[in-house]
Amino acid sequence: MTDENDFDVLVLGGGISGLTTAWQLKTGGASVGLLESAESVGGCTRTERRDGFLLEKGPFNVMVRDPSFEDLLGDFSEDLSIVPASATAKKRYIYRGGRLLAVPTNPVSLMTTPMLSAGAKCRLLSGLVASGRSGDTEATIEQAATRRFGREVADTMISAVISGVFAGDIARLSLPACFPSAGRVDAAARSLLGYGLASAFRSKRDGGARRKRRWRGLVSIDGGLGALTAAIGQRLGDDLMRGTRAEAFRATASGFEVDARCTDGSTRVFRCRRLVLASSAAEAGRLLEPVVPQAQPMTDLIESASLVVLNLGFRKGDIGHPLDGFGFLVPRNEPDFPLMGCLFADSVFPHHAPPENRLLRVFIGGARDPNAITYSDDKLVRTAESALGDLLHVTGHPVLVDVCRYDAAIPQYHVGHAEKIKQLRAAVAQQENLHLVGNYLEGVSLNDCVRLATQTAHGLLRKEHHESITAPSPDSATATHATHRRDSPNGTRDTVDARPLGSPAVRARR
Repeated sequence: MTDENDFDVLVLGGGISGLTTAWQLKTGGASVGLLESAESVGGCTRTERRDGFLLEKGPFNVMVRDPSFEDLLGDFSEDLSIVPASATAKKRYIYRGGRLLAVPTNPVSLMTTPMLSAGAKCRLLSGLVASGRSGDTEATIEQAATRRFGREVADTMISAVISGVFAGDIARLSLPACFPSAGRVDAAARSLLGYGLASAFRSKRDGGARRKRRWRGLVSIDGGLGALTAAIGQRLGDDLMRGTRAEAFRATASGFEVDARCTDGSTRVFRCRRLVLASSAAEAGRLLEPVVPQAQPMTDLIESASLVVLNLGFRKGDIGHPLDGFGFLVPRNEPDFPLMGCLFADSVFPHHAPPENRLLRVFIGGARDPNAITYSDDKLVRTAESALGDLLHVTGHPVLVDVCRYDAAIPQYHVGHAEKIKQLRAAVAQQENLHLVGNYLEGVSLNDCVRLATQTAHGLLRKEHHESITAPSPDSATATHATHRRDSPNGTRDTVDARPLGSPAVRARR
């Protein structure tokens, strides 16, 4: 394909999923184009510097737990400085009865914490030793936690933690959909303690084969997580078309045509052999309806939570609490407290605030208050100040205020979600060379999105390579090996092996 509007693969959506897909395809030698409706990339993963503060607009940090995400960071390690969280971040709080209580981290702190009653502590310990399995039933997080650990632990500790991940209701969220590994354990193990010990033994036994980790624990980037998405966008160069919104697409004999509208009012028609939708579930549904009408109802069934993120900067002397931890979360059995939680941003990453200031990241909305996104900035700030005043001994008003609204941003993996996704994928598979990536499919975290995007890109590259191998050429009726040349991201010319990515030669180079 030689026309500037023609590509092997076109990716629609410049969030972390779309960026990762496009980057993996580009480095694999494919001709790829990425359309992003906004002028900036990253979706919710955005960062702003203001008055000496580093303001994370969306995700605040990431636990590097997937090799795909670690490899992505490695690709940009010369451009970005990876920053580990401070030791202070290991301490977490839960709001309970008007005060902050440290989350127990060992048996002694568990037995002495006022967070749980004596009966709840005994129930928790007995549940670790032996408790009921879910079997073949799809359990909600509430059902599994209550069955394993008792009602008080579920309402106090589990609900708070899940709110910090999904901003959702544990009574509706599916355990196997939200946490597949935990779902498998819950279905099979009667003793969680025994299962854990057996897993630790197997891990130690097989330790020689484990991949050496470059980064461990919570990390961020010196310029914020938005610096990663910006760096990917910069490396994509002209293959990234900002301010270009996909209006519709249609299947053609050779692939797809995509109608797009640019911010200057002009229109363009792009052509590609393969198409990847890297948007939200709602946007994917809109685009799919004319082409794969049976897929659109499935996207409509995927509910999402809305969220407001407030970055509040204070003078250091105006906060009496030491902010000695990661922050706090609020359980569902504290219905009168208006916040979902609060992160002590500069305690976790000191470079997020000037030395004479403190930075708090406040979360409002989710299942706790679905209407929060409609509140005015003044109401949101007043709500946060009122809630934090006595709790953190705040004596002054914030010197910096930043409010970000995210409407329907976090997909809710309710019971039945996995079946919806199965049906959605089956419907999309009927249209050859059409693919989906995004946080509504296999996990909402950055790790999950990067993993799925990487798998999708590598699958497309393997297909591209297979076709290049089997395609007849003038020199050979049956091609058994192929290479082609491409521009590498650093501007040099590379020879790229066209064998499948799983072959030893290709693995060694990646």
